[in-house]
Amino acid sequence: MNPIRTLIIDDDVAVAGIHHGFLLARGGFDVVSLAHTGQQGLDLAAELRPELVLLDIHLPDMSGLDVLRKLRGRQQALDVLVITASRELDTVRGAMAGGVLHYLVKPFTSQALNERLDEYLLLRRELAAGGAAGALDQDSIDRLVAPSRRAAVADPAAGSLAGPPARLPKGLSRPTLDAVIEALKSSPEDVSAAGMALQLGLSRVSARRYLEYLVIHGFARLTPRYGAAGRPENRYLWKR
Repeated sequence: MNPIRTLIIDDDVAVAGIHHGFLLARGGFDVVSLAHTGQQGLDLAAELRPELVLLDIHLPDMSGLDVLRKLRGRQQALDVLVITASRELDTVRGAMAGGVLHYLVKPFTSQALNERLDEYLLLRRELAAGGAAGALDQDSIDRLVAPSRRAAVADPAAGSLAGPPARLPKGLSRPTLDAVIEALKSSPEDVSAAGMALQLGLSRVSARRYLEYLVIHGFARLTPRYGAAGRPENRYLWKR
């Protein structure tokens, strides 16, 4: 999948630069431009046709919600991730009504942003695969419409991901966990965190956290493998 063309709209030049540097270091995203006012963001979105917008709510000339409404009014196909210090209920509801994928409140950790970007890339990958097949199945549609409402892992022996919701540790998301489980279950041999990260488009740190979560809860087995230098590499295998 090609890097996601991304536009950053934030009135704080330093913060916009931090987001830019984070996306560049992370990989998977191509920052096409930075905007520091709402109108500049709208003009750049029309000119550059980004696929993803990182949008602040507090802008000097208009609200980020106004930017969101104008973007939607153009019928332009793009995704929006709100990154803001605004916590007001009306603002959050307005963003949800505008179809934002995530609403991330400042200050936040790089891990929190990374988790949401991981989830977004997985979603894009699944949608691309479904579109190539000609249609999306119900599970893919559910992830697109309400990615935070995925069901939890049930009995691993049943081979099903359906089940009652379960609370995950902070920083882990249900869609990403489901994708890691599917990849681990379908692998004929043990896999490394680096291999899982490459397969799913995650960071290696994120992949390792999900794999370790499955080991702790008894769904996967950890098998250290020693290389030529004698340094072990952790490998992970689904408990069949």
